[in-house]
Amino acid sequence: MDSAQSSHRSWTDQIERRYKAYRGIAERRNENVAGWRSHLTTPYILQVVEGMLSTIIDPKPKWEVSPRPFPGEPLEEILARRQSGRVAGAALQYAMDADNFQLKQRPFVQQDLIAGVTVAKGVWAYEAKDLMRLVPVEIEVTDDFGNLRDSYTGTEEEERLTVMRDGPSMIVRDVRDFFWPEGAKGVDDAAWIVDRTWMTYDELEAKQHAGFYKNVEELKEARNSQAGEDYDDREQVLWSQRRNANLIEVLEYWTNDRVVTVGGRAVVLDSRPNPFRIRRKPFVVCSGLPDAFQFVGISVVESLAQLQEYLWTLQNQRIDALRLLTNVISIIRSDVDDPDSFEFFPGAQWIVEDPSQVTQLQFDPTAAQITLEAESLIKGDLQNMMGGLPFAGGADSVVQGAGGSTATGMSIVTSIAQKMIQARKQSYMWGFSQMGELFLGMMGQMLREERTISQVGPKGQELLQVHPLDLQGDFNVNVNVMDESTVRQEKRSEAMALMNLIGTIGPAMGMDMKPAMEMVLESYGLDPSPFFPPQQGAPGAPPGGTPQGAAGVAEGMSPNGGNPIGSQGQTNPALAAQMGGGAGQAGLAMSPDQFAQQQVQAAQQMGMGAQG
Repeated sequence: MDSAQSSHRSWTDQIERRYKAYRGIAERRNENVAGWRSHLTTPYILQVVEGMLSTIIDPKPKWEVSPRPFPGEPLEEILARRQSGRVAGAALQYAMDADNFQLKQRPFVQQDLIAGVTVAKGVWAYEAKDLMRLVPVEIEVTDDFGNLRDSYTGTEEEERLTVMRDGPSMIVRDVRDFFWPEGAKGVDDAAWIVDRTWMTYDELEAKQHAGFYKNVEELKEARNSQAGEDYDDREQVLWSQRRNANLIEVLEYWTNDRVVTVGGRAVVLDSRPNPFRIRRKPFVVCSGLPDAFQFVGISVVESLAQLQEYLWTLQNQRIDALRLLTNVISIIRSDVDDPDSFEFFPGAQWIVEDPSQVTQLQFDPTAAQITLEAESLIKGDLQNMMGGLPFAGGADSVVQGAGGSTATGMSIVTSIAQKMIQARKQSYMWGFSQMGELFLGMMGQMLREERTISQVGPKGQELLQVHPLDLQGDFNVNVNVMDESTVRQEKRSEAMALMNLIGTIGPAMGMDMKPAMEMVLESYGLDPSPFFPPQQGAPGAPPGGTPQGAAGVAEGMSPNGGNPIGSQGQTNPALAAQMGGGAGQAGLAMSPDQFAQQQVQAAQQMGMGAQG
C-alpha cells in the first residue's frame, strides 16, 4: 500500500476533477469576482455521456458459449463437448439474469467514461434466510368424549431456512478503492492487486462466525481509523457527507496464488491460497478507449473538460454583457443635489435644469452576440470528438472537409460516429466475456449436484437440468449485443427474403412453397400447423390435381411435358377471380398461350358445326 499510495493519490485527484466536470462543478480559483458576474456551469459532458450510455447499454444481452479446444485434443472429443457448450450457455444466461447483470452494465460503463478505466470483481454469492412459510397440516375434530368426528387440511406458519442465492455474482468496484503496482500494464501481468472495501463491525463478526475471518475482535475500536486515506471529495461537495463514516477499512491483497485480508492495516483477518481453481485474480479491468502500454485508458471527460470550461467562459461573458445592456448605468452630473431622487421605473418623470445632468452610459450591443458563433462551434465539437451525432443534436459544427453540409457529408460523419461508438462498445463486450468465463469457471468448481434452471425456448419458458459435468473444462464466451427485438426482426427479414426468392424461381423448378411459408410463420412466433389444413383432391381429379384434358393440351404444346413453349407463366386463378376474372373473364385466369389455344379450339368447333 505504501508503494502504491503516492501514484494512486495523484491519479485519484484527477478522477475527482473529472467527476466534478461531469457533474458541472467548476474548479475553485483564488479570484475576487464581483457578485453580479455569472457563474453558470451547465453539465454538457453529462449529456454527452448519457447519449453514449444509451447507445452502449443493451437491455437483454445474450451469452453464447462454446467449448475451448485444448492443444492436442482429438477432434472427436471436441465435437462431443458441443452439447455441454449449449448447456453451459443456458446456465451462464440463467446466472447472469439471476445476478441482475442488465442493471450492473450502467455503473460499469459509466465509471469508465468518467475515469478512463472500470473494474468488476467476480465472487461466489451465497445467502440463506429463515423465512416464514405456510405448510399444510391435518386438523382433527373430536367431540367431548375424544372421539374423532371429522378432519380437514389446514395451514400453519413454519420458519424454514431457505437458500436465497447460491451462484456467481459480479460486483462493480470503485476505482478509488483499487490499487496496483506502478509499472503494471494490466491485471494479468500485475504482481499483486489490492481491493479495498469498507465494512461495519457487525459484517466482520458475521464473516468470522461463518469461518472466513479471525481476530475480528481486535478491530472493535478501529472504526474510521483510516479515514485520512480515503477519497471522498465528490461526496463532500455534492452531499456534504463521508462515504466511510463509522466503517472499518478492509484490504484484500491478491496474487495468482494467494489472498491475504487485513483489517484496519493492523490485523490479519485471513490468509489462504487462491480459492479459485482458475488460479487468477478475480477481477476484470476494462477501458473503452485504452491507452497503449498503460493500465488506465482515456476517458470521455478528460477529452472534453477543456472545451466545456471554454464554453462556460464564453457563455458567462455573454450573459454579463446582456446584464450591462439591460441594466443601464446612469451618469449623473456632480452638481445634482439629490441623486437618490431619480427613481427608475417605466413612465418616471425627472425634473432637471439641464437634460445633460442625467444620461445613460452607452455600450456596444454587439458584445452580447459575438460569442454565439464560437459557442455553436464548441457545442458541435463536444458532440463530434467522442462520436456524438452533431446533426441529431442541432449543432452547426460539421466536418467541412467531408462536405458536412450535404447529405453525403452527413452520412460520412454519422457513419464515423457510429463506428467510434461500436469500437468502444466492443471493448466492453470483451470485458463482459471475461466475466462470463470467470462465472463458468466458478460454477464448474462450486456446483456438485444437478441444478434445474429456467430458460426461454421455442415454446416459451422451459426447464433444463444442468449436470456438473456439463460445466467442466474451459469455455469461450461471446456476448451477442443485439436485443431480442432486433434478433426477431432479422429472422423475419431473412425468412421473407427466402420466401420471395423461392416465390420467384420456385414455380419454374417445381419447388414446394410450404416449408418457406412455415419459416415465415415461425419467425413471427406462430405455429404453422393450423395454417395448413389437410388438402383433399377434387372428385375425378388425377393425383396431381390437373384435369386430364388440360394436362393433355399442356403436354401437346411442350415436347418435354413442362411449361408451354413461349409461355410467360400461369396466372393464379384464385387471385384472378378476386380481381374480377370470373366466368365471363376467363382470359384473366390463363396464360396468353392457353388463351390463344382456347380460341383456336372454339373456331374449329364452329367450323365443324357449319359443315354438319
